[in-house]
Amino acid sequence: MSDAAKTSQSFDRYECWRPAFESISVVGWIIAFGWVTWLYVVGRLPLNWCAILWVISFFMVLLRSFQTLKVLSARAALSGAKQTFMTFEELARIMKGKRNELWLGIGFRWWPEHSQKLYELMKIDWTKLQLPGWLTKLLLGNASLPDEAAGLPIIHGVSATDESIFRPLKNFEGGLCLCGTTQAGKGVYLSHLVSQAIARGDVVIVIDPKHSSRLKDNILHACRAAGRDDPLTFHPAFPDTGIRLDPMHSFTNATEIASRIRQAFPPNMDESFANFAWMAVNAIAQGLIALEIRPTLPLIAKYVKLGIYDILEPLLEAHARAHAPEDWEKQKTDLLQKAGRAPTPTVSERLMILVALYETELHRDYPNPAIDGLIEVFRHNREHYSKITASLLPVLSMLTTGKLADSLSPNVTDIHDTRPVMNLEKIIQGGHVLYLGLDSMPNPTVASTMAGIWLADLANIAGRRYNLGISALSSRRISLFIDEVSNVINVPLIEILNKGAESGIQTTCAMQTIADLAHRMGSVEAAHVVLGNLNNLIALRTKDQMTQNFVVETLGKTYIANQSLSISSRASDYLSPEYTGGLSRQMQSDLEPIFPPEFLGKLPNCEAIVQVSAGYIYKTRCPILMAQKKKR
Repeated sequence: MSDAAKTSQSFDRYECWRPAFESISVVGWIIAFGWVTWLYVVGRLPLNWCAILWVISFFMVLLRSFQTLKVLSARAALSGAKQTFMTFEELARIMKGKRNELWLGIGFRWWPEHSQKLYELMKIDWTKLQLPGWLTKLLLGNASLPDEAAGLPIIHGVSATDESIFRPLKNFEGGLCLCGTTQAGKGVYLSHLVSQAIARGDVVIVIDPKHSSRLKDNILHACRAAGRDDPLTFHPAFPDTGIRLDPMHSFTNATEIASRIRQAFPPNMDESFANFAWMAVNAIAQGLIALEIRPTLPLIAKYVKLGIYDILEPLLEAHARAHAPEDWEKQKTDLLQKAGRAPTPTVSERLMILVALYETELHRDYPNPAIDGLIEVFRHNREHYSKITASLLPVLSMLTTGKLADSLSPNVTDIHDTRPVMNLEKIIQGGHVLYLGLDSMPNPTVASTMAGIWLADLANIAGRRYNLGISALSSRRISLFIDEVSNVINVPLIEILNKGAESGIQTTCAMQTIADLAHRMGSVEAAHVVLGNLNNLIALRTKDQMTQNFVVETLGKTYIANQSLSISSRASDYLSPEYTGGLSRQMQSDLEPIFPPEFLGKLPNCEAIVQVSAGYIYKTRCPILMAQKKKR
């Protein structure tokens, strides 16, 4: 009976948890075979009778041997499997001919039968069922999980079968959540997923807040194994190496620039402050574009800090030359009186006159959106403006000082800087692999801000793909991987998760706990908004109860059979031979989690329970990727 055909009511589940009594029969039938042979040799039985007995003996030896191996193999599986290693070339061979599939590791599909077995093992001392290590390796071909290793071996041992698990990439367009506690193997799984995307030829973007050298090295080895160019790298702690990456290069209109800068605002900024700050940045960006100057982070930071006067005045001069009467300057005295009080002492008299000219004479007949936005900022209460810039400027200053400014706002005419100048659109068009290390441990604010700006840029690219009618079927796939997503989650990323699949962006988010995500988002409800856009799940060992509850709810429930046995006896109170007794057995089924939540905290390293949006559940283990095969 196959695992798929079994139900929670099947008694077949008990057959592996006992001694292999069939081995005695094997010995007996071997002796019988030898005895018949002896009878033939000494001439006590004719050949035709011996032949019949030989066939029967041989058949029974095979049958009982098969039954013995079945019991021993099932018990050997309870010892689990030691962590294994795999080279990038071996992974490439596994993926050969499977460009539209994702390899989830080695394991088996999880059926209610496996849930039943795991619940049964919770009731007994399963260590007594384990076989000696040498016999386990002989039967299964791999070493058992060492005693000193983290986790329980029986979780993977409820199935005696182990095979490569593949699922169509189409199933993962809804996003993939990879969660697991520290040192549970999250980096191993992430390295596999990234390496497969590289081998498929996808555009790969990896955002790594903590800058894992192991992940970075694995990406390099995966590119070389796939015959692709070395990955492009960016890291704020090493600005002299890698590439210069301009997050403001590609835009359709100035509002996109303002929306990206919006991601730099502190998350606790008051909404009214944030809206005006967006308006101010948008006005600056529109003014720069009107002056045919490309907006950059240093320029925006400069005009936020010093004021928009140096943008507004040349725009008003040009507007006056184009639309004002030739003798308008004769009215300078009257205009100066109408202009009112200057917002700061540094504002020139000329600017006040031009503002009054535009407001009183030009605005009605010749309005200009860029000038309108700048004048709104110009006339705004200076105390309120100062409060807003006091919250915004520190973050902008972090991104526009020192060598980081040259990395985020490159000067293409600088002949002394030989680093490549790139932007996300250029990287996507060139089919590159990009690794972004954010250095979040010493500089969490800068790391979060940079990730926010780049994710906003990527969301804009996805939006332009929609506008141009470029779908996932007609464009190169973009595989986006984000480690420690709680450090960088923002509105653009949620938009990418929600709508990016149709424009060809497949997203994988790795995290340790949902509590981290809830802390970043401000509430558990907000965290579930993010999780609701991740339709697939790879859950490694986790101790956090909130995360365990989420995984259990995602996997669902199944019916688990429970047996109860009662024995009763009664003797008469009088002196008589009257005696009664009874035996009853009762079985009932209760709806329980398909994977017991307490076992989520006991998964061995590099082992996971996987839920695919198509409704499939798997138990997998993942080999550790190595540049060269580890010597035994």
